[in-house]
Amino acid sequence: MRRFSSMQTLLVTVFILLLVANPAAAAQRDGWVGDVAVVAWLETDLLKVALANGGSTRVNITLSSEGWDQGWRPFFLDRTIVVPARTVVIEGFNLSSDWRGEPLTVRASAWDREALVEVQTSEIFRPSSYVASSQEEIEVFVDLAFMAAEREAMYLMVDDYYKGIAQSEIGEITVRSVEGGFHYSPARRRVEKIDPYMVLSLWAPRPERSVTTISFNMYKVKDDNYRNYYDNEIEGPTILVYDRNLAYQDNSHLNLPPTPPWNWRR
Repeated sequence: MRRFSSMQTLLVTVFILLLVANPAAAAQRDGWVGDVAVVAWLETDLLKVALANGGSTRVNITLSSEGWDQGWRPFFLDRTIVVPARTVVIEGFNLSSDWRGEPLTVRASAWDREALVEVQTSEIFRPSSYVASSQEEIEVFVDLAFMAAEREAMYLMVDDYYKGIAQSEIGEITVRSVEGGFHYSPARRRVEKIDPYMVLSLWAPRPERSVTTISFNMYKVKDDNYRNYYDNEIEGPTILVYDRNLAYQDNSHLNLPPTPPWNWRR
């Protein structure tokens, strides 16, 4: 693992130390419906859902809102998707105008099974892509503002490796850069604040069965006692990885009508 340090002041000083990582600790927050992997994330007010079918037959999957707003109405309209065999499909959902930033969960269901998929947001992690082909480089922007808000000195530990579903689906995480704190501009003759952030880089693995999901974690530690660092775990993003011989179909860019407010008939 790597360890990062932040001071009590707004200036965030980060030290990188190599430690031993446990890749099995990376939490998998994705859902699987048979051979279909499902990952969901939010881009502004657009909900995107990726479905990757690594099987040899097409699958019909219904996507629906698991949560409800304060008026007991779903956050988006249900939709049934036909996912062809060996194909990745991306769907986009416009949220109801009644959505007020509540956590979102997608229910993905087939006739014989279902999965609940947490919708990922960009509060801390912003991957360059939530869906990647094998051997593709992925950069993950990490917002470190939460470290500056800590009143006590703390360390941030990052897994050395991401972990997939199979044991061979493992890869190193590289720290590209760590920035943040105060900067003096001679040209403007003033001190400027730079929001703290970190950029991680990794290469997607080759899935053993055409489709997989990978993830990693970070940990907040306020002392050098590493025995309990899992108690302050920060779940990293879950990224869907597919074999290059799978077809790719992105429907999220289609000009879909916005989901109307549920009281639009009034």
